[in-house]
Amino acid sequence: MQKLPLHGWAGGVVLTVGLVANLLTESLFFHTFFTPWMWTGYLLLADALVARLTGNSWLTPDRSRFYGLLFVSLMFWLLFEGYNLHLRNWQYFGLPASPFVETLGYLWSFVTIWPALFITADLLEAFGLKVTGKPLRITPGRLKSWFAFGFVAAIGPLLLPGHLAAYLFAIVWVAYVFLLEPLIYPRLEVRSLLREAGEGEWTRWVSLGLGGLICGFLWESWNVLSTARWVYTFPLFQNWKLFEMPFPGFLGFIPFAWEASAMYSFWLLVTGVRRSA
Repeated sequence: MQKLPLHGWAGGVVLTVGLVANLLTESLFFHTFFTPWMWTGYLLLADALVARLTGNSWLTPDRSRFYGLLFVSLMFWLLFEGYNLHLRNWQYFGLPASPFVETLGYLWSFVTIWPALFITADLLEAFGLKVTGKPLRITPGRLKSWFAFGFVAAIGPLLLPGHLAAYLFAIVWVAYVFLLEPLIYPRLEVRSLLREAGEGEWTRWVSLGLGGLICGFLWESWNVLSTARWVYTFPLFQNWKLFEMPFPGFLGFIPFAWEASAMYSFWLLVTGVRRSA
């Protein structure tokens, strides 16, 4: 087992400084940017642990994939922000007065989302998580049906009036797994969750799902300690919350992590970038 890389120690320092500054000081910076600050520390530390356990990670030895992942995270999260303009499931409060600083805060936050999900899943696998089981039977007819469902789930909420669409954000969190995985499945040069399920290999499904729940808990716990935060406004379960998130909403982090994987693989296909082993 290797020594913990230097960026892991840096991540530990970032996390410690963020917690101390947020809880014990009146620092405007740390109270406003607490969530992205903590995610920065978490990503550095978690990635370093993966590197220590496996010898390879998003930041070790080659960081170029990681920089690409930051862009993917920003690009695809803006898609969900676009949905939210119509569905109005969350709003942001306590944002900086300066539009420039506000934009920097958005960018800093959004680029951490995909790395958080993937590195957490990698860390669970590095600790020995492995799940195999009965292969999923995949036929051309099922691929077409899954794609059709994904298309309807992705487009349908946008075609309804806002007051009705607000109830349908849950299907957006599963839509792109069904929409994109049938397109990725035949292409061997990128990772396909559906192809792995067809081989009876369920490790990545489970690591991403558990990773989504872990990240969801961290997102919501750090969000509630920040002055610049999001508040959920969808019209269900508002009296049944943990932090700002209604309890059933945490389940959405599971398929969201699967969506993130499908979106990343699809981006690799479209751009011609190849994911290294």
